[in-house]
Amino acid sequence: MKAAVFSGTSEGREISEYLNSKKIITKVFVATDYGKDVMEDMEYVSVNVGRLDKKEMKRVIFDSDFVIDATHPFAKTVTENIVFACNDMGVKYIRLLRDESFVYKNGVISVKSVDEAVDVLKNTHGNIFVSTGSKELHKYIGINDYKKRITARVLPVLQSKEKCEKIGLENVIYKKGPFSYSENICDFKKYDIKWLVTKNSGEKGGFYEKINSAKALGINIIIIERPYEKGGFYMEEVKKIINEQYKL
Repeated sequence: MKAAVFSGTSEGREISEYLNSKKIITKVFVATDYGKDVMEDMEYVSVNVGRLDKKEMKRVIFDSDFVIDATHPFAKTVTENIVFACNDMGVKYIRLLRDESFVYKNGVISVKSVDEAVDVLKNTHGNIFVSTGSKELHKYIGINDYKKRITARVLPVLQSKEKCEKIGLENVIYKKGPFSYSENICDFKKYDIKWLVTKNSGEKGGFYEKINSAKALGINIIIIERPYEKGGFYMEEVKKIINEQYKL
């Protein structure tokens, strides 16, 4: 039996370890070297690095019995491409969802995108802590005095560094998470943060620690909520589907 996993979250690593334990030959696809680094060496699992388009996805999944989409909840385009490739090749598609997070209502601004977060921040004062990744950092240039006001915490990889340097950010923290409550407190105090922008990334993404530390310091919080996903399954459900359908 063969499987393919498109991974972008800790759930991707967990399901890969599970498939390995069942001795299923698994090809894991990650976008960056960092995605590969967080994977353990496993006997039945091979990890491939690089972003794939629809045509390339079709090529790599053609001999798979099923495909598990464990990409990040905000990676909408990637998920659409995986679904297209699976449908075109007649391969079973399983969407692995990240567990839901509790949504903080009081004193928190909820938005649907980075663009909406930027619109809110255009009318504010004080330093801003951006923890939404490097992919959409360029959108924050619409904020007054953004080079000085924004502190971005991004992965310590070349791609992140190039994007931060391109828009001229003066304050950048190159670290990989998730981060503890005390680590967040330290970073927020160091840069005198008044606003936090974060995605609702779930418990394993350090969401609770980030929010609670910001609240403790009286920092204004903007949460970019997850896009609604239909038809996916949580971790234990995915394991059950695989066990029952393939009689493991």
